[in-house]
Amino acid sequence: MNPYQMFKTDSKIEIDGLNLDYGDFKIRIARAGGANQSYIKMLGDRLKPYRRRLANGTMDNATSERLLAEIYAGSVILGWEGVTDAEGIPIEFTRDNCVKLLMDLPELFRDIQEQAQKVANFRAEEIEADAQD
Repeated sequence: MNPYQMFKTDSKIEIDGLNLDYGDFKIRIARAGGANQSYIKMLGDRLKPYRRRLANGTMDNATSERLLAEIYAGSVILGWEGVTDAEGIPIEFTRDNCVKLLMDLPELFRDIQEQAQKVANFRAEEIEADAQD
């Protein structure tokens, strides 16, 4: 496999997103980085007031998790299907509902972060192979 096959991504999918299938529900994500300029801009804008704390390592975890959840809700998570609350009541996809879900379920948030940063998920060759399965 050559470097192009290993690392070339599909910029359209990086922006338009792909579905993470969790069985009973799906979450549509764009890439956290790459061609997703919305993520890059929002990351810079939202973190700018906190640069000194970030550089000094003095930002508390709760603040950084909340900021990251807001950034993901505004630029990476594009929508969802079948997401419900703990009682099974459907949750409408809104930015506020998305932030709440990410804050309530940190393990889900970590999985979404991992998938949104995984280059292989956005590689053109990988996507074509998945479509043929």
